[in-house]
Amino acid sequence: MNETRAHIRYEIRVSAEVHLAPGVSMTCVTRDLSEGGLGIEADRVLPTGQAVGVELFVVVDDIEDESTTPLQLSAKVAWCRPLGDLAHAVGLQFVDLDPERRSYLDRLLRAVPAATARSTK
Repeated sequence: MNETRAHIRYEIRVSAEVHLAPGVSMTCVTRDLSEGGLGIEADRVLPTGQAVGVELFVVVDDIEDESTTPLQLSAKVAWCRPLGDLAHAVGLQFVDLDPERRSYLDRLLRAVPAATARSTK
């Protein structure tokens, strides 16, 4: 399959809290991150088009860095496919990314080593 993406994806694994509905959340790990969205590993199927809230947490030595404020984003499910019997790969597309959150995301992506970038074309 030949994909063309608008943004470079960076292989980055950080802890994420995905808010599916009021009072319904799941903790997962990111697979990749870009200016336009992120990939996560989820323990359930998420319907395409579903609106979700996402909080990204900085992790240092496999422990969440509590001194850093989580990045809170709005997204929608772009796609979902099985990774195995119990896991799913999910693509989330950011929506309504305001300048402050975009700046935080840009700083986070600049901190990722260039070797982790995946080709977009």
